[in-house]
Amino acid sequence: MPRMRFSERSATGIWTLAVGLALVSGCDSGDASHVAAPPVPSVAPSASPATVANAHPAAGDQKSLRTGPFEKTLDGIRLSIPAGWKEVELSPAQQGFIDARFQIPTAHGDVTLTYSSNGGGIETNVRRWVGQFHSPAGKQPVIGDLDIGGKKATWVDLQGEFDAGPMAAANAGSAPPVDRMLGVAIPLGSRDFYLKLTGSDAAVSDIRDAFRQFARDARPLN
Repeated sequence: MPRMRFSERSATGIWTLAVGLALVSGCDSGDASHVAAPPVPSVAPSASPATVANAHPAAGDQKSLRTGPFEKTLDGIRLSIPAGWKEVELSPAQQGFIDARFQIPTAHGDVTLTYSSNGGGIETNVRRWVGQFHSPAGKQPVIGDLDIGGKKATWVDLQGEFDAGPMAAANAGSAPPVDRMLGVAIPLGSRDFYLKLTGSDAAVSDIRDAFRQFARDARPLN
């Protein structure tokens, strides 16, 4: 039998090794984490700065800080957080606009509660809230008074299609749908305090009475 030259043996070995590697890489181990990723397009579309700025975690992805009951003191007011109300971490877009954010479970899904304080006057801010809702026929805004620690606060109940404008990203992703809002505006001097409860009509209805009592129990510190 003719003796195989070194170059032929090398070529044969390389070819055998290549075939073996191809067979191994083609085997399905059954572990989805090892499935090869699809080919990456040669030119990927780049996100615009506006898209990046509005990419915030969905409500379910926000880090939980603590769950009630506990006492929380904010600028000029003290609140008793009920059992089961979960304080969550603010996203970068929310920081500077709101002071705290809570997720509250109900029989019809979670609702979101935010606390904020700002100037501009209660009448101006309530008018802005009303402008964020496109109410259907027969669903007029409900605006009334609420006594909170001797201060005359404003109670607001809005229903309809919600349009938060630049803050819409706060409710993006898997956040609960918003078609109802309960708001409380509390006069605290130069910077008033605001509570906003948002979610589906059914979920907000579940917790309306508890939220109204929660607001009544708030204790202004000045």
